Formats: sequence, C-alpha cells, structure tokens
Amino acid sequence: MVFLGYNGLFSANFQVPTLVQIFFMLHCLWTGVMGVLCTYDPTWSCITENGMFTQGKEKFQNPNVRCAWNVRGGAMFIVAAGALFLGTRETYLIAMASSIWRESYDCIEMLLCKKDGYKMVLRIWMSPIGPMPPLLSFLAMNMWAFYVILSAA
Repeated sequence: MVFLGYNGLFSANFQVPTLVQIFFMLHCLWTGVMGVLCTYDPTWSCITENGMFTQGKEKFQNPNVRCAWNVRGGAMFIVAAGALFLGTRETYLIAMASSIWRESYDCIEMLLCKKDGYKMVLRIWMSPIGPMPPLLSFLAMNMWAFYVILSAA
C-alpha cells in the first residue's frame, strides 16, 4: 500500500504511510486550535452546550467548556505529537485508539444528549473555523488509520 510513500514527514521504526502522518498532523492542528479557541472564548465549543446554567441557587456560565477542551486538546495533541516524535507502532496505535474513543464518545453523546446533535454526526456542519465534515467521517478515518498502522510492515 503506497500513500505518498512511507515515513515521508517523520521517521518511524515501521513503514507508516505518509498520508497517516499527515492525518496525525491534522489531529494536532484541530485539537490544539480548538483547545486554544475554547479557552479564549468558551462559546466556540462545537460539542458543548453553552450559556448560563443553574444548579441549585448557583449560576454557571459555560460550565466545563474551558476545562473540557483544554484536557481534550492538550491530551490529544500530546498523544498525536508524541507518536510522530517517538515513531513507534505502539505510540501510533495508542494515539489512534485514543482518537477512536474520543470520536466514538462524541458521536454517541451527540446522538443521545444534544439537541439536533445528529446534524453534526451525520451532516456537514459549521465550526468556528469553517465547514467541517460529519463527525462519523472522522471516526471512520480514525478506524482506517488504526487498521493501516496495525497492518503496516
């Protein structure tokens, strides 16, 4: 399987297709940018209900958005960048397994818990940085990348 060759951007101790490395760079870019944007302005969170919430007598504005995207963005950035830097099959597989878990969780949560969440899961939608493909397509690409990494020589 030749996708722009192997190890074209980063060295690795196995033959990871360059296309997969590009996909990892997109992971770093997306999770890192969204982490920074949602830290700056929580209303930019794509997957979290925003606004004023009341719990008992206390009121909270945009609860958990900053914390959630910092952890998501930071952790996913570190895992994907770590795989590119370390270059082992294991780090690539851990990064993809983490991404599969994240996208699966997002799809399930959107479908079950968010009003009109199916629109983000199944349709093209607008993010703070422009139109995005359905979340289900990200999940499919993550699964494809996991398979490619697992079966690489």
